[in-house]
Amino acid sequence: MAVEGGAPNTIASGGPPSIISKISGSSEIMAVEGGAPNTIASEGPPSSIPEIPGSSAITPSKSNDVLPKITPAIIPTVVPTAIVREVLTEGNYRHWRTCIKRYLVGQGLYEVCRMSYNLPLEGEEPEAYYEWKKKNAMALHAIQISCSREMLSQIMGIKHANEAWNFLKRYARPTFYFDEPFSGLQEQPPLADPSTGLLLCWPVFPYQVKKLSPKDLEEKEHGQGYTALAWAASDGITEIAQCMIRKNSTLANISDMDQILPVVIASSLGKRDMTRFLYSHTRPEELAPEKGTNGATLLSYCIASKFLPNSTDLALDIIEKHPRLAVTLDMDGLIPLYVLGQMPSLFKRGSQLWFWQRWIYSRISVNPDHASDRVPVNVDDDTARDDGNKTGKVLCQLMLGLSYPLELLGIKNIRQKKLRNAQATKLLQLICAELLSLKTDMIVGYRVHQAVIQAVKQGNVEFVTGMIKSIPELVWNDDINDRNIFFIAILNRQEEIFSLLHGLTSVKKKITSIGDRFDNNMLHLAAMLAPPDMLEGISGAALQMQRELQWYQEVESIVPPICKDTRNSDGKKPSEVFSEQHADLVKEGEKWMKEIANSSTFVSALIVTIMFAAAFTIPGGNNDKGAPIFLENKLFMVFLVSDSISLFSATTSVLMFLGILTSQYAEVKFLTRLPTKLIIGLSTLFVSIAAMTIAFCAALAILLRESSTKVVMIPIILLACVPVTLFALLQFPLLVNIFISTYGPGIFDRKIERWY
Repeated sequence: MAVEGGAPNTIASGGPPSIISKISGSSEIMAVEGGAPNTIASEGPPSSIPEIPGSSAITPSKSNDVLPKITPAIIPTVVPTAIVREVLTEGNYRHWRTCIKRYLVGQGLYEVCRMSYNLPLEGEEPEAYYEWKKKNAMALHAIQISCSREMLSQIMGIKHANEAWNFLKRYARPTFYFDEPFSGLQEQPPLADPSTGLLLCWPVFPYQVKKLSPKDLEEKEHGQGYTALAWAASDGITEIAQCMIRKNSTLANISDMDQILPVVIASSLGKRDMTRFLYSHTRPEELAPEKGTNGATLLSYCIASKFLPNSTDLALDIIEKHPRLAVTLDMDGLIPLYVLGQMPSLFKRGSQLWFWQRWIYSRISVNPDHASDRVPVNVDDDTARDDGNKTGKVLCQLMLGLSYPLELLGIKNIRQKKLRNAQATKLLQLICAELLSLKTDMIVGYRVHQAVIQAVKQGNVEFVTGMIKSIPELVWNDDINDRNIFFIAILNRQEEIFSLLHGLTSVKKKITSIGDRFDNNMLHLAAMLAPPDMLEGISGAALQMQRELQWYQEVESIVPPICKDTRNSDGKKPSEVFSEQHADLVKEGEKWMKEIANSSTFVSALIVTIMFAAAFTIPGGNNDKGAPIFLENKLFMVFLVSDSISLFSATTSVLMFLGILTSQYAEVKFLTRLPTKLIIGLSTLFVSIAAMTIAFCAALAILLRESSTKVVMIPIILLACVPVTLFALLQFPLLVNIFISTYGPGIFDRKIERWY
């Protein structure tokens, strides 16, 4: 299940799960922010640096910096087929993978995409070889024609389907995903050979551990090489682990057959207490970059997990002891810096707070320093449990009593968020300081650049600004399609990243006038349709179209005038690209607005009919002269005024919705004209319903004021408020969103000052 802050990706198996890079490629991908730093599972071992297929190569950038630039290959034209609904782009990998995988399975080709070794040899098994060769060609062809032009250019030089599959799985849009969470104690296989006399079943209990010698606890299970502590780490039973560590303090430093330490196993499963306990008993040198990937993997998991604030201070402690781990590949083929860039919620701008929460946030003081002081040793000897701890227990009880009101008011959660933000900021500062001190080679430079690119896609403003302040050359480094961070921000509709361009007055003109490898300038990219996940956050197709127009006009206002008429490699101007890619969204916006107008017109017309009739059938009737009997009554004037307001408002609403139904639905009309009509129509409809309710209550009060049944007036009036309340709850948020989107301050910040 995709949740923010969930447990890391694990597999509920008979023992400690293998690290995520070993997971079968058939697992479904679920994008999560805040989980374990899982990348796309690869059937083969990860390489030290991603390899770009074809004629692409990594070369030094033009600015003579240490960060590399990728020379692109020639791009052919691709015509998508009916295999998938959408060709693969940077933003739709999950949907694309589901469709193409089902097609490959149905055609019997998916096994070719998973084969990475033991391929049949032509000389030894000619029939099997030619069968594999045929299936490989068919699978590779299906993958290639299902890719966009940008993605196809990256796999044109690949000849094996499994290599293309793994490449796209890792680089189409790297993200985190979870399998079902590991929960509960499951029956496990024996820990060791029966001849050793060691434990024969799992789980075990402390009294069983006490019967074993320190040497027995170091025995490994013959199947996968797990020690007893590794099994305890997988289940997160800290009490058992404490008993084992008291018996043998070196257990935490014994890795399994895959050279994975128990602390890494615990962190991969999201066992917070177990991770902290094992970390306090793991020798620091075991986590050094020279000792393998354990240190980088543990750091990545601590950054990605959200057991706040406990995991983030572990990350600070690790990076203080081994700064080089920030740019060391972990077991998933990522660097911890990349994981940090994928976590905007760790920083202040990524924390969603209400205005009153922001007020509390600004007045809370936290101290992220001295992270190592906050990593306690969570194990005590039996002899240490004496009466000397009574004072500490009393203080803990007092703090526990205070925690409930603080949690009820939300102050505790806000403080945790601020502490997390401060720790993440400090972590980034330490990493940036380490990057400055390193002699950055080409591989490290490429990894850092990839981390910044992914942070831009996620909208991680603090990370991007912090990295660029440390390495200014990152502003000019391009991705494989010759697109800098601002091009990528436009494509992924990250307005806060894009607004940083206004703070680069000295180089702003140069950045806005360049193009990518397809001769697209900034305006071409703004004309392309936004990624589906960015559009899904906007209610209604008409408002989505309005947001797209706002992006196009904002970019148009800063690019040189010549860019408006520049043609890309397809021979299209930005305006032509916009019309082509937004044709379906225009139709959906028209349909959405007409559906609202149709239903609202019916309601408004009904109110007009009722209120017009009520004006001439006044409560109490008329006297002999034709004047209303209750003319001098104040409640009668309330009835008369509210009836008139309801009638006129409903009439205005009908006219506005008729105007929407008969409007011309051109692209530019979605910017202000159509939303304005919808604002007026919904506002007047709300006023008419409220005024109609007031008129009804006033008439009821006039008729029952002298009656013995006037006690029923209050319940009836309260019930009359229900329709108004329901309308306000259901439609008022939409009205507010339309008003803010049309007449609000906007999503772009043009007043930003120079920031580096």
